[in-house]
Amino acid sequence: MVELADRLSEAAWKIRNLEDYDRRLERAAQRFDEISRERLEPALMVYETALKKSERSEDEIRGMVREFRETFEDEEDPLTIPRASAIMSVEGDGWFFGDENLRVLTGRLLGQFQHRVAQYNYVDEREVARRWADGYDTRLFVRRRIHETEPVVGVVGGLDLTLFQYLRVAAGGNTLVPTENVFRVLRVLGYEGDAYEALAHAEGLALHLELPAPIVGEMLEDLGRDGFDDFPEPPCETAEPEEGVPSEGGAAAEEKPSPAD
Repeated sequence: MVELADRLSEAAWKIRNLEDYDRRLERAAQRFDEISRERLEPALMVYETALKKSERSEDEIRGMVREFRETFEDEEDPLTIPRASAIMSVEGDGWFFGDENLRVLTGRLLGQFQHRVAQYNYVDEREVARRWADGYDTRLFVRRRIHETEPVVGVVGGLDLTLFQYLRVAAGGNTLVPTENVFRVLRVLGYEGDAYEALAHAEGLALHLELPAPIVGEMLEDLGRDGFDDFPEPPCETAEPEEGVPSEGGAAAEEKPSPAD
């Protein structure tokens, strides 16, 4: 455990001492802020996550979500989870790139969150989603590598760890998505392992950097996309004593008086 903490501390030092660290941090924060502003309704967070399973481009998916909002947005009747679920149950597969399986998956996910919201009295949908994303139980299921049995989203099936984490981040969770670019940077920093280990290392790195995990995730994604591997090396903590200079326990120890003296 101590060795892991030391490695995380060293990795945090390498990132913090990048020449363009401030610029990368600012860019990551802006990127995350832009994405977060588009995720207003929990129903659309679920919808967007389900659409990502199609493996379409990010622009296509966000464009579809944006079109859905503009089509059904109503100031007097907001796009709550029940309303979005009702709309999707009668609309065709066109809102899901023609894939019926995506429509079924979205409906099941919305149903799970609708049930979750009903368990809380007078709590906003967004707050319910955030509590799920950051809740102890959710983190425990991920830490134990059994996210597919998590009782809210996991039991629906169809979401691998990457999509599961994508939804947690979208819902406001202090975590990140273990993408291939994140993997790439962690390997350069000396970490190996599967997606669960990569997630644990990256979250630990965020703690050492004293930054929100989603922003660290955006920084790692940015570094990985650039193929960056030239991290600075921390200075050596120990140095050889100079010639003629007594080391600790040397001459000073010899001059120490004996008990008899």
